[in-house]
Amino acid sequence: MHQPADTALFATAVLAVASAALTGLGWRRQRCAGWALWVAAMWLTTLGTAAQALWPGPQGTALAAPLLLQWPLVTLLGLRQFHARRAWPGSRRSDIGLLAGAVLAAVVLPLQGGSEGDSAAGLALCSALVHLYAAAVIFMAPGGRDATPLQGLAATMVLVAFAPGLALLTADPAGPLLAAQTAAQMAAQSAAQMAAQTAAQPHIPATMARAVGAALGSVVLAFVALTLLCERTERQLRESRRRLRVLANMDTLTQVPNRRHFDELASQALRNDPAGSAVLLLFDVDHFKQINDRLGHAAGDRALCLVAGSVLEHLRAHDVAGRHGGDEFVLLLRRAATADAMAVAQRIVAEVQRRAQAKALPALSLSFGLVQVGAAEPLDAALRRADQALYEAKRQGRSRAVAALGDENRPVFSESRRLGLLPC
Repeated sequence: MHQPADTALFATAVLAVASAALTGLGWRRQRCAGWALWVAAMWLTTLGTAAQALWPGPQGTALAAPLLLQWPLVTLLGLRQFHARRAWPGSRRSDIGLLAGAVLAAVVLPLQGGSEGDSAAGLALCSALVHLYAAAVIFMAPGGRDATPLQGLAATMVLVAFAPGLALLTADPAGPLLAAQTAAQMAAQSAAQMAAQTAAQPHIPATMARAVGAALGSVVLAFVALTLLCERTERQLRESRRRLRVLANMDTLTQVPNRRHFDELASQALRNDPAGSAVLLLFDVDHFKQINDRLGHAAGDRALCLVAGSVLEHLRAHDVAGRHGGDEFVLLLRRAATADAMAVAQRIVAEVQRRAQAKALPALSLSFGLVQVGAAEPLDAALRRADQALYEAKRQGRSRAVAALGDENRPVFSESRRLGLLPC
């Protein structure tokens, strides 16, 4: 007679540990939607198994039954919150309505005054309906990254749904054979003793099966909840790292690579391409300070974004662009010559002019310095030569592109082209 109570106490201890672990995890980290309902479902189940173990009889069953019955539906409500964007079958209202009806039936059945076998059968049917409903909703929900643990939870609900019924079937008297045995026993036992034994048989196994089943389901819930929380946290960390990489590599204003990232991309391109096949362009906005002084820094920011957008519009997919600093930009045209770069500069300037009129900005002019990157020439050396060509374009009156040959110490400016825009 003490074995079922000991089983319920053991289930209570296991549930208390699992509930405390899930509660502690939630308090130590940012709690997600649905976590509170999962914790509540586990602690209520723990109270139910404790009531079943410490308070046998109809009153204890009336208290324990609703506590052991609630966890599938409360878990489902938590899943609806956790995956709020998922198209779940049914609705929260239907879950809450079924939960209220099941709790009411679980309280009333043990206290209605009928036989304990009928009460246990009614509780088993009510438990099966609740568990199978929650399992069906989870099984029919759209699949996702969390489909495997959720399907495991739903399968556990199906197993738990039939535990009280199986206990009743194994404990219930069976047909004529039991009738013959009963007649023989009646000859040796008093009617009162036989009635007490028959009443006790279906009650204890069914209630203990319900308690153990609820404990098993709640422990599985704890593992599934931990899996869902950890996987979501891992996805958030990966997304945060991706955003940090973007912030570290991209200029936040113009959305082109910053100077450091441009150096990485351009150096890699120069290593992979044939020697001497790339052209480096360094350019800036003429009289950019006057735009900030006359129209404000917001207008200056719009001008920089306009220039960056025009650059991206006219680059090939494998070319590299970057913001070199301030109003200065840099381009690496792969597998191109200086004549090609001159044409690209002309198209960028025309696009800038067209967009400036649409954005109510003053006419913008750009000055370019171009160099053909030499074989085995470091990127820094090519940038210094491009800067010399850019300075020469400024000296010649701005709004033009100048190409430089020779080395850094003896530059030769071989070509200069007016780009057609008047300086600001």
